[in-house]
Amino acid sequence: MLKAVVDVGVPILVFVAMTVVGTELTSDDFRRVARQPGRVVAAILGQMLLLPVTGWLLVRYVDLQPEIRWGVLLVTACPSGGMANVYAYLGRGNVALSVTLTAMSCLAALIATPLALSFVQASFEEMTSAPVPLGVLTGQLVILLALPVFLGMGIRFRWPDFTRRHGRGMLAISVAALVGLLGLIIAQEAEQFAIWFTDIAVAVGLLTPVTFAAGWGTGWVSGAPTAERFTVGMVFVVRNVGIATAIAVTVLGRVEFAVFATAYFLAQVPVLLAVALVFRSIGSTSRSRSEFAARELFPCSD
Repeated sequence: MLKAVVDVGVPILVFVAMTVVGTELTSDDFRRVARQPGRVVAAILGQMLLLPVTGWLLVRYVDLQPEIRWGVLLVTACPSGGMANVYAYLGRGNVALSVTLTAMSCLAALIATPLALSFVQASFEEMTSAPVPLGVLTGQLVILLALPVFLGMGIRFRWPDFTRRHGRGMLAISVAALVGLLGLIIAQEAEQFAIWFTDIAVAVGLLTPVTFAAGWGTGWVSGAPTAERFTVGMVFVVRNVGIATAIAVTVLGRVEFAVFATAYFLAQVPVLLAVALVFRSIGSTSRSRSEFAARELFPCSD
């Protein structure tokens, strides 16, 4: 019974969450791509290239259970998650840039995710016991990524006042959908969490700082200011666990592969909240010092 609920519930919850992502998109987000093409393209290509390679290196050189290895590869092959926007807001990063990168990452995943997982199949002969049907995967991504994002954009275009008034409510719906998704996986695979705890902890502990550093470095290379480097770092480290779970359940038919994605999200929440608040505090201190220095240099400017 629970498996049937998971099989039906996961795609529905992911579709709802991605529709909410679409309602956050405006024409300004696409203009931002045109105004800052270097930074946006660098951040998107960085996710498409650096993260799958990071996942590949992790499962190649760290001894993990096969299910956790698949979980790592799925997470790093998937697009950015909407929680990156929340962390960018809390840390006083560039929220508009975060929304743009998250949405563009989802659209790029229509190509990037199948390519990354096909590379996995070619690289790991021992993992062919769970072959990835690339045609089915692409079709699922169109249904679970492209269609709901464009639907959300259409809702915002048709009813702009409604989306502006109820933006926070829709975000709450998105978070509730994600929580519901994680709850289904935990209920289905509760015993495995204890069995795989050590492997999960090692993988999360390695993947989280490395992916954040990759994002920060990408922002630095593209000439982004500090707040935008933080934003890109969050976009890199936060993955769309809903899509990873949907691929595991609906494409591969292996719900246990989604255990790592669930643990990755749950373990990151307190860590990334702390990072965002520390970055916010540091940024506030720096701004206060700059304002004090300006008043000392220009005491009559008021």
